[in-house]
Amino acid sequence: MKFFNKKVLSLFLSIGVSFGLGNGVNTVAFAATTGVATVDQAAPIGAITKVMVTFLKDSTTEKGFTWYTSRKSIASDLQVVEQTSTNPLPNFTKAINIVGSCAIPSNKTDAPTPTGTTTSKLEYLHKAEATGLKANTTYFYRVGDASLGLWSAGTFQTASTSGAFSYIDIADPQAKEYDEGLLAASTFKKALDTVPDSKFIQISGDLVDKGNVEYEWDWLFNNIGRKFLNTTIAPIAGNHDEYKGSFTDHFDLTPAAGSDISTGVYYSYNYSNAHFVMLNCNETAENGLSTGNNNLTPAQIAWLKKDITDAKAAGSKWVIVNMHKGPYSTSNHATDIDLAGSGGARKTLAPIFAKLGVDLVLQGHDHIYARSKPIKADSTAVTETLKTESFQGHNVNYVQNPGAPVYLIPGTAGPKVYYKNKSIVSDPNANGYDPKFYGLFDKADENHAAIYGAATGDLSRPERSNIQNFESITVDANKLSVISYEIDQNRNSKAPYIIDMFGIEK
Repeated sequence: MKFFNKKVLSLFLSIGVSFGLGNGVNTVAFAATTGVATVDQAAPIGAITKVMVTFLKDSTTEKGFTWYTSRKSIASDLQVVEQTSTNPLPNFTKAINIVGSCAIPSNKTDAPTPTGTTTSKLEYLHKAEATGLKANTTYFYRVGDASLGLWSAGTFQTASTSGAFSYIDIADPQAKEYDEGLLAASTFKKALDTVPDSKFIQISGDLVDKGNVEYEWDWLFNNIGRKFLNTTIAPIAGNHDEYKGSFTDHFDLTPAAGSDISTGVYYSYNYSNAHFVMLNCNETAENGLSTGNNNLTPAQIAWLKKDITDAKAAGSKWVIVNMHKGPYSTSNHATDIDLAGSGGARKTLAPIFAKLGVDLVLQGHDHIYARSKPIKADSTAVTETLKTESFQGHNVNYVQNPGAPVYLIPGTAGPKVYYKNKSIVSDPNANGYDPKFYGLFDKADENHAAIYGAATGDLSRPERSNIQNFESITVDANKLSVISYEIDQNRNSKAPYIIDMFGIEK
């Protein structure tokens, strides 16, 4: 898309903090050209929607902002002010003013608008970036159009350079109906309520069912609620989000230099003593289908190796990889050629992760909950030495110095679920479940949604919309702790409950 008015109004406050946009530190990333944004005087002012606050390259000093408006608004105004003991409430008369950019979105949905949604045919997309922030500091912000008095406000916190922190891991909201969008949004709300001290939310792809249908993005992000405006998100694209430009339209991220951002973004950031690597598994797919390789171009793999090597050399204690199509899962996609084939992720990427010293690989795509043992470069599991320790009032088993990554499929935040895969080198003596493969897992249950029977019209899957999941992950100096939650829409008053806990200590 083509942007106008890309400039910065950088001011300095007496507190000595400066902000900027396009100042050589970051460049706002967009994917396509669809024309110049001009004011539609006949359009209603409307409301600001789909506000996303994201990490940029330096999570301690930078934030990215994305939002949508009607075509009445072409101004992209961002105001930021520090929260202090003398300024406990937002006073935007003292704010830094940043001018961002406006564009016509890549998505131009022509389908009839379902109840409660908009379409990007009637919208403009806005992005802005704040830099020069203080580490470990809370700020008030608002985005919008000052000339129209149109604003949406929230808070954000910059990353700390040390100390323990918690965050939320979530995957595959992927709603294809409005009610399913409300269901997925409720998972986000319950996760934020359950982990109130979370610093950010990682989303492992397939945010929507069809990336080019804009009202599906509305279903999810316009219904999460107020708390979503007060957190930061770190997303990756799934195969359902890969429509050219649709993922990049919704998130302001810092892509790896020279990378193709049309189908997603690969990037990394630090938070305290942890380094997060966010991969794009859409690079080599054709029309959403696998080509038989591991879904990453040679350029992305080269970047991955250098990025992790540099991070560890700079002192990162923990390395966590987030990818949509992960090497080790237990459901439908576990036998896909791009994962299980000779050039697939299990045989090509997993050994790289082990050799680079990755600690945890968070995955999506397979819509089931499962957790591997630490898996070595030769595709065998580490013999675990476990130590039980107390964490948040629970007894948690910590694997001691595993020296290999654990692979986690976190279930799904949305409606779609899969059965456990019985076709992995089928062993008749194991009732279809191959013990060699499933022996690599500490947790490999049948999908908990299976008790509700097969989906209407599709006997290959459990009934939709009954079970959702998310994780609380805490990183400390020498411990990584994971609590996995489940929501059953038919019991426990739809409140989250714990289904698994584990940790890594080194």
